Amino acid sequence: MDSHIDNAKLTLKKNGKSFYWAGKFLSEEYINRAAELYSFCRALDDIADSGDPSSLKCLNDIKLNLNNNSYLGIENIYSVKYPKFFNPFSKKAAVDLIDGLILDQDSILFKNESELIRYSYHVAGTVGLMMCDALKCENENAKLFAIDLGIAMQLTNIARDVLEDAKMGRRYLPSCWIDNISPEEIVLAVEKNDKKKYDKISQGIKKLLILADKYYISGTMGFRFLSFKTRMAISIASGVYRQIGVQLKSNNYNWYNGRQVTSTSTKVKITLIKIMEEVFKRKVIKDHQSELHKFVKELIKVEK
Repeated sequence: MDSHIDNAKLTLKKNGKSFYWAGKFLSEEYINRAAELYSFCRALDDIADSGDPSSLKCLNDIKLNLNNNSYLGIENIYSVKYPKFFNPFSKKAAVDLIDGLILDQDSILFKNESELIRYSYHVAGTVGLMMCDALKCENENAKLFAIDLGIAMQLTNIARDVLEDAKMGRRYLPSCWIDNISPEEIVLAVEKNDKKKYDKISQGIKKLLILADKYYISGTMGFRFLSFKTRMAISIASGVYRQIGVQLKSNNYNWYNGRQVTSTSTKVKITLIKIMEEVFKRKVIKDHQSELHKFVKELIKVEK
């Protein structure tokens, strides 16, 4: 038995509930590789969110080790296990991911959609790229769609965590969407029951989820490059995560009364729907929309 894989699977089960649920459709090889990737990304995320003054140094050291191919140094010093399947392409994506986590070490006050999408590429679009390698999907076009699925899921994550992020001095909603409301004002709005600011933030979340849907639609176009079982797993995982936004919308974008979670019964329903869609729905084949990458095209090393 590989203890590293076993521990990675436990991490996925505990913290990556949407993908763990969907992972039942993956082969043992692919769920092992996906768990390795999740564990790697989780370890980096834990360092970034630890609040430790040394976090920035740790992230820069890990980035330097990756650039120098010093993988053993990463594992020995920071207990960050480097996925065995990584290749130079995955390494570049991992470095881009760390660049995004380094941004989180300062207060986040995005001004516009460009900053939002660039950040989402760094911390999640890159994971889509690495997942392509985990699932042995080598088609270059597929990677463009994988980036979009990652961005979509990150936008959903931001919509879910507006209040929690504000408490950490972070506001990912662009200031031009919400009249430059600060993280401190977001927290105070809840404490003072400020309906005006409630509504303004809700409008920003609505706009965020509309943007996320554009990236989800593009992301699903890439499923055709995957085998049936793998396609089902990714489709279910994205559907379960997208449900967070659906629930926010059905609750009038209520962001101040706790985080949205997807219940087990809803996960079962989504799973059945995705299976039916896969079997009976007519497949639509479209080229990737380059407009979706207008803010990140210089960061992406994928040729169409």
